[in-house]
Amino acid sequence: MSRRRTAALLASAALALVVVPHALPAQGAPSHDRAVAPSRVAASPLIQGVVVDQDGKPVDDVDVQALEVDGTEPAASALTYASEWPDGPQHGYFYVEVPRGSYTLTLAKRGYRTVEYDAGRVVRRHQKVSMGELVIKKVATRSTTSAGLQHATVTTRQRGVVDVTVTGSGGRPTGEVVVREGRDVVGDGTLTRSARGHVTITLDRLGRGDHDLRASFRGSASWRPSTSKVLTLRVVKRRH
Repeated sequence: MSRRRTAALLASAALALVVVPHALPAQGAPSHDRAVAPSRVAASPLIQGVVVDQDGKPVDDVDVQALEVDGTEPAASALTYASEWPDGPQHGYFYVEVPRGSYTLTLAKRGYRTVEYDAGRVVRRHQKVSMGELVIKKVATRSTTSAGLQHATVTTRQRGVVDVTVTGSGGRPTGEVVVREGRDVVGDGTLTRSARGHVTITLDRLGRGDHDLRASFRGSASWRPSTSKVLTLRVVKRRH
């Protein structure tokens, strides 16, 4: 999301009263399954922003709490807006109405690292503090790698072929996969989103004998690395 788009979103959200989560004082805020639109322009100071992950993608349903610097209880809280439109510009947007004072914002969501930001001091009745994009980092999820040989035995003139599958809870891992014999890489491939967790890797030509191989997913910001069980490829001399 560009800075220009973020600034435009924050301005239009505050002035045009787009459908956004309505923040109430934490002690009296009711629980809502869906975001509701404010019925009036906020008279209290207002802190707003857009929550994105480390890739710049807006994150919905993040719990945003505004805490006074010298207090322990949140002064206000809200969830980042979850738009019904897949590409709606409101994704990740939040605002909280707060009394005058100095605040920090805490962002929390399951599967992400809780983070705190300094929101500064609000002093004017109608003041709007625009935080811009606030990053909340997704916690790397465990992955599982399995692999199988298309043929357990090949000749010295052939190359072994390994089918690799990488799975993970709640998504499809993407990234680089390598096949190693010991520390030596003898083949590699890339998991793309469209591949649905599968990649076929053609190995380098290997000498005669048995070769113990493992397929390893190298991981990413969103996925932990993982390695398959040992595969044994037998390479034999071609018969004339």
